[in-house]
Amino acid sequence: MIPKNSSFTRFLCLALLLCGAAACAKKQPPELPAMAKLEVYAYNPSSSFEDRIGPMPEKLLEQYRLMDGRPDYKSYSPSPAEKALLLEYLRFMPPAVERIFREKCVGLYFVEGFMGNGMTSWVTDASGKVYFHMALNPAAFRQTLSETLTERERSCFIPAKGWKVSVDAGTKYKGLAYAIFHEGTHAVDYFEGITPLVDPYMPAEYRQAPRSYVGLFTAAWAKYSSPAPGEDYPGRDMLSFYGLGGSPKIQLSGAPALYDGLKGSPFVSLYGSKSWAEDFAELTAYSLIVRKLGQPYRITVTGPAGEIVTEPMKGRAGPRAEAALRLIEKLR
Repeated sequence: MIPKNSSFTRFLCLALLLCGAAACAKKQPPELPAMAKLEVYAYNPSSSFEDRIGPMPEKLLEQYRLMDGRPDYKSYSPSPAEKALLLEYLRFMPPAVERIFREKCVGLYFVEGFMGNGMTSWVTDASGKVYFHMALNPAAFRQTLSETLTERERSCFIPAKGWKVSVDAGTKYKGLAYAIFHEGTHAVDYFEGITPLVDPYMPAEYRQAPRSYVGLFTAAWAKYSSPAPGEDYPGRDMLSFYGLGGSPKIQLSGAPALYDGLKGSPFVSLYGSKSWAEDFAELTAYSLIVRKLGQPYRITVTGPAGEIVTEPMKGRAGPRAEAALRLIEKLR
């Protein structure tokens, strides 16, 4: 949820829809939408995490349809083999991540036709104790890592004749690996406070002063979604993905200049340059893809003059990505 991840924009819009902007303005915090309330989930703390991977409750699915203006959203039930693959990919992450999923995840659901790869949102009970739920796009079971990442990259550009962009992250693993690495990092961030939490709706104990190590990720940022002086690059503020935040604003013919700016920045991806929470999630995800899975990470822009290749992990982002993963590896 922004602040912590990009799902906050969706969450806040839904809150305004449900309680009305005027009413919300009078409350601090406003009445939370249903998806933030534990009772929506029929959560049984004695159930196994595996049993919480399944169809999205209809009441929650309605909230998602309203939030994104997508009445066509449908719940998807993963097969036993798909559940097993999810657990296999989750275990590529440091052990503390699976612990957080088992202790704090009230439900992991799949939404057919979902706008984007996934969304991780916090949930609270009546006493203020915080959990999370996760929604993923089942297309990630069918696509390779390269296909999933290419689809996201293309979504931020206006097509231009003679131009294309693609991401090579290999074909050995499914796009689900990226989705669980990225969204799993957001879940860790909620409970470990690795990046400063600025979500005013989350219970106060989770909005404590940043821990000593957050500077590793905030040094590149002046505030949540504004890079520090000298770390921004032209066009970053025009980025949007999957149609969220409006249609794409950058012509694909402008991609070479955009990636040239990314290459000189501390960010590992265009998506990671949106905020410090997304920065952390992307650094961790690509560190796992490249270092743990042994896959490439190359962005190729093809135009009339030929190909331009960008490999962000070989630039300034590489050491930051390794540091992000090391930080999670130290968690217990």
